[in-house]
Amino acid sequence: MTCTRPTLRVWLATGIAVALAGCQATVPTSGVPAGLGQPMPVATIQQASGFADLAHTESQPATAAPTIPNQPLSLNDLEQLAQSHNPILQRDQARIESARGQALQAGLYPNPHFDTNNPEVINGKNSLFSVGVMQEIVVKGKLQLDTAAAEEAVRQTELTFDQNRLELLANVRRQYYTVLVARRRLDVLTELSEIVRSAAETGKKLENAQQASKIDTLLLVVDAQTVEASHKKAETTLAAERKQLAAIVGVDGIAMADIAGDLAARRPEFDEALLRRFAASGSTLVRVAEAEIARRRLLLQRAEVEPYPNVTLGPALQFGAQPGNDQFWLTVTFPIPVWDRNQGNILSAVANVRDAELSLRVLQNDQLAKVADTLGKYLSARNLVDKYEADILPNVRQAQKLSAEGYAKGVFDFARYLQAQRTVVETNLTYLEALEALWAAAADLAGLLQLERMP
Repeated sequence: MTCTRPTLRVWLATGIAVALAGCQATVPTSGVPAGLGQPMPVATIQQASGFADLAHTESQPATAAPTIPNQPLSLNDLEQLAQSHNPILQRDQARIESARGQALQAGLYPNPHFDTNNPEVINGKNSLFSVGVMQEIVVKGKLQLDTAAAEEAVRQTELTFDQNRLELLANVRRQYYTVLVARRRLDVLTELSEIVRSAAETGKKLENAQQASKIDTLLLVVDAQTVEASHKKAETTLAAERKQLAAIVGVDGIAMADIAGDLAARRPEFDEALLRRFAASGSTLVRVAEAEIARRRLLLQRAEVEPYPNVTLGPALQFGAQPGNDQFWLTVTFPIPVWDRNQGNILSAVANVRDAELSLRVLQNDQLAKVADTLGKYLSARNLVDKYEADILPNVRQAQKLSAEGYAKGVFDFARYLQAQRTVVETNLTYLEALEALWAAAADLAGLLQLERMP
């Protein structure tokens, strides 16, 4: 088609404007799930992406050093410090921002490109010059599906952030009670050290008075040395557990801070039916798995519309060094889906949806197994601790006291006294193990319920 140059340039400008406008206005929306938005306007995309300020991006300010209260730290204090300063949460926030950027990118329309479909001819007066632009028109709501799938990935990262935050709280609680038990163990062993040391001194006095044999005294000394060694071990363990608590919270100064808390506090009650229901349907782990199912279903829809070819449309203008050689044309190209109709990717996407659905069922079974195991450990430990506190410990201490008095007066023989003393030591250590198991299981159950505060 040959026309005058001014008219051709008007047609060229008009054709390019129509092609670019069609990128937004003519995208079919059939097959797109309800609620999916249309592609962003260019101004919105530039504002969201900060393209104009890309060369002047400033680094984020450094995190301020944590301030540790002067008073003993409660469990609530430790939880607040962990949520403010632990790098796990800061890392997850960066991952959320990354996923949001990918969602933004998924909805961007393909850029037009310069393409004349004709060579430039340099031949003196017979030279011919061509200008043109090509634009790919995306059909069948492919961009909307890509964006929707990317937004599900954003939701997954947000849920993962919440999951890791609640898991961090569970770890802080578990280690907090471990520190309290380690401190209680040190206190008990300090008390037991005084008892066995006093027994050893009594044995030496009786030996000097020829009322006890040398071997009796040596056995008492061995018991005193054994408890003293356990006491030293408890000191080292407590220091290590404090450091581990500081590492979990993410604040080094906690290793030297005093920790407030009482293991004699009322034991929490847990509803098994509520635990099972929440673990199988309300947990963030389950919600992440559900988001993955939704994402894979969108990817299946995306695979199903892939065979529909995108159309590439572009106007072009050719003009020569001499008037009268102007030409205008419009190019339309698209692939013909004859052999490759995305069959393999569609089959794979169907299998991926099935995989995600079955993975959710596997997760739910695992969650229910954890509930049964952890609740069983908690109830058995609580019953054992209650029994020790109500009956066993008072009786053992009373028996040891009477045995010590009887042995000092020569009423009881050495074997009975030694057995009573060792029973005191073993009973107290067994009680502490049960107490540690109780609070560890309580922290795990609170974690399964994803509670913001320990009940």
